[in-house]
Amino acid sequence: MSGKLEPLKMEPLEVEEAEEGEGQTKSLKKTEDLLAMVKKLQKEGSLEPQIRDLIHRINELQQAKKKSSEELGEAQDLWEALHRELDSLNGEKVHLEEVLSKKQEALRILQLHCPTTEGEAQSPRLHAEEQLEDLTGQHKALWEFQMLEQRLAWEIRALESSKAQLLTEENLARAKLELVEQQLRLPPVVEGASAVNDGLKAKLEELGGQVPVQTQSTPEDLADKKERAPPGADGDRAKAAVGRQPDSRLWQARPKLLGTRLEDDREPPVELALTPRKASRPHPVPI
Repeated sequence: MSGKLEPLKMEPLEVEEAEEGEGQTKSLKKTEDLLAMVKKLQKEGSLEPQIRDLIHRINELQQAKKKSSEELGEAQDLWEALHRELDSLNGEKVHLEEVLSKKQEALRILQLHCPTTEGEAQSPRLHAEEQLEDLTGQHKALWEFQMLEQRLAWEIRALESSKAQLLTEENLARAKLELVEQQLRLPPVVEGASAVNDGLKAKLEELGGQVPVQTQSTPEDLADKKERAPPGADGDRAKAAVGRQPDSRLWQARPKLLGTRLEDDREPPVELALTPRKASRPHPVPI
């Protein structure tokens, strides 16, 4: 900008000086020409006829002078306007240079603080990402805990149902065993013994037990056996019959043993406590 403005500052002065010099040179030259013409006419004696020409030329010179004066005034006004514009442009140039220096200084400061600002901006973002990861982990752990809690509640309900079913089956088995014990404690009756034995055998089969099949002997078979048996065999046979009779203490201890076994079946091992299992029936003890 300064390179373009400098010629504007010097050009009006040169134009003015050139025009001024040319005007003065022309006026002096014309004046000298007039004086020379007057002297020449005086010598020749023909001055009067040339007065009109001189007046006309003087008028032309005055008009040219007036016109040159006006042009000079206009040139001076233009020069002053250009000078004022140049001053304003120079002032604007100084102001713009000051603004440019301030902007450059601010840019340099921003470039120096830019890494610090980026680090400060990344720090909250990283902190927010860490918090989000923590919240996600907590939510996942809470969801897993809730699912485990629901599964445990379901398994507890299944175990309680199995326990109630096992208790019902245990009570039913005990009632049936007590009924069988009462029937076994009754004195044997010769007539209808087969029917009683069949009934006991059917009940024991319902409980899952096995009863050895005993063949009934007729009176003729018993007589033949007595005849063939050596002396003293009747006493041995009676002792054997007494020995075959069920011991009451064994029958009294059987419900307790059965109850203990049922309780063992009802309590699952520790490693299977979390998995539901089907209700298992008590293992019948053969009678």
